[in-house]
Amino acid sequence: MYIENNSKKTRISQVLAIAGIIFLSIDTANTFIGQGEYGFSLPLNDQQSGILLGIPSIILFFVAFGFGFRDKSRLTSLLLIAGGTLLAVSKIVEPTMGLNLFLAVALRPLYIGLIIMGFVIMGLGVSRILQGEKLNKNYKRLAEAGKNARM
Repeated sequence: MYIENNSKKTRISQVLAIAGIIFLSIDTANTFIGQGEYGFSLPLNDQQSGILLGIPSIILFFVAFGFGFRDKSRLTSLLLIAGGTLLAVSKIVEPTMGLNLFLAVALRPLYIGLIIMGFVIMGLGVSRILQGEKLNKNYKRLAEAGKNARM
């Protein structure tokens, strides 16, 4: 049993996380399809796509976490985990396929920072789920105590 709170903050957090995962998915797909050239986002090459879609997606994930900090939403938590995983894994896999070599070689601190940010975003999602489960245990305990007090 998971208690879902549909406040405005929760909705905003969900929308921001959805936008973040969409931007990151488009950027990642563009990188793999374009193979270092122009992908399906024709006016943008891989580096421009990373700047215009990848960085805002990371910011959206952090803002989504901030908006829904007290309101626990399973959807936001799962999107944070998925987005962090997509970011970290794609940045680890891309250089092995010959993609984003400039980022991996010349801009190594930025490259490592992106991988770390992916794991941080993933960790934020996992922590939200664990906190939600802890809250549910407390609610369940209080509900049982309330039933016992009425008897």
